[in-house]
Amino acid sequence: MLRNIYLIFRRDYLSYVRAWGFWLGLASLPIFMLIGAGMAAAVAGATPQRYYAVVESDGRVSDAIRAKFDEADADQLKEAQRALEAAGVESSAIKIEDAEPPRARFIEVPPPARTIEALTPYLMGERLVSGPAGEKPLFAVFVVPPGGGDIEYWSEDVSVADLRFTAESALKKSERVKALSARGLPENFLDITDASAPKVLERRVRDPGAAATQTAEVSLADRMPRFVSMGLSYMLWLMIFSVVQYLLMGTIEERGNKIFDALLTSVRVPELLTGKLLAVFGVTSTMMAVWGTFFVGAVVFAASAEPKIALAIGDMTRSLLDPKMILTAIVCFVLGYVLYGSVFLALGALCDTIQEAQTVLSPIMILLMLPMFAIIIAFNDPGSPVIEAASWIPLFTPFLLILRMPFDPPLWEILTQIALMGVTTIVIVWFATKVYRAGAVDGATAGSAMAGLKRMFGGKRKAA
Repeated sequence: MLRNIYLIFRRDYLSYVRAWGFWLGLASLPIFMLIGAGMAAAVAGATPQRYYAVVESDGRVSDAIRAKFDEADADQLKEAQRALEAAGVESSAIKIEDAEPPRARFIEVPPPARTIEALTPYLMGERLVSGPAGEKPLFAVFVVPPGGGDIEYWSEDVSVADLRFTAESALKKSERVKALSARGLPENFLDITDASAPKVLERRVRDPGAAATQTAEVSLADRMPRFVSMGLSYMLWLMIFSVVQYLLMGTIEERGNKIFDALLTSVRVPELLTGKLLAVFGVTSTMMAVWGTFFVGAVVFAASAEPKIALAIGDMTRSLLDPKMILTAIVCFVLGYVLYGSVFLALGALCDTIQEAQTVLSPIMILLMLPMFAIIIAFNDPGSPVIEAASWIPLFTPFLLILRMPFDPPLWEILTQIALMGVTTIVIVWFATKVYRAGAVDGATAGSAMAGLKRMFGGKRKAA
């Protein structure tokens, strides 16, 4: 029996990992991440420079907008300075005043006309204005009424609103500074007031025994179990979601090529199912190992540049290796994979085409999306009664029980939910074996299975 399972496992596993598409899919994640980062940098550097003008009499609005852009540039340079210092570059070698300012997205130019009628050809691109970036159309114009009041923002492009938002923020700050100065207060009065306000310090109640060795201050180590549980739950969901194509497509192909007949002459149906589940589990584990290696390499590289990241990795490792967390995660991973994997195998054995499989698979995919919504809810409110109640549903238990572990649910709840999940998995495996046998041996299809269910339930109603 074990030899037959091993042979089925080896045959299926090697058929998957020998395909060039498998390794291309593995490489796609880091490649797409690098391409995405490169595209983001390219887009940031290739953003077009746009001209704007301010039609006013005193220069107040123009000065406010320019000051807001200068403030944003200074903040960006300070962020760059902090990043370099975190990477180990001496702060004495970094001087903000000597650094080149970021490339300006919006450049102010003198208004070529004073009325909107005369400015329309410039805004429509029919005429160009000269500026530091050469001759360009006028992107936008602010028209300030002489006696005060609302300012009109004119532009032909309504999809880019950054300039208008910057102007609104600049004008609000200008009015705030003006009001403070009229009362003899410094322009940073609000910042000084905010700094003098008492801080709300987060503290955690600890057991008397732990209070002697741990401070009450909440740290990243206290929050890390929650992040680890969410990561594990998402990994389980991703693993199950990724096996669909392997289990379904492989089974449909074998059904169409009559490979079932040859296989079932040598092995029994339970052995065939077990070998296929182990093979796809091995394929998925290979994927996770490769992606995990890439992730660990990126994290180690980041930790070498930033000590805080190294401390966070230590906290994450301690949370992950917590016996309560790791044992529960292993049980949920195994039972969850076997439960859903058996369903996919059974569905594949009933389908002759990909189109038929997609029709049958739609309800299962909707069911698989529900744990993702639960993970989102748990991120905002991990102790939600919805999460606690849904964790008693065996189809959701593999994902949600992991999410609940950082909050120390009662041991009887953990054991009961695992037992309920185990019983449900056994029932589904037994039923999936029957369905798989019907599809592989007897040639049953999804249509005939649905018709049989309708006749069964219809017969019960008629008898009643």
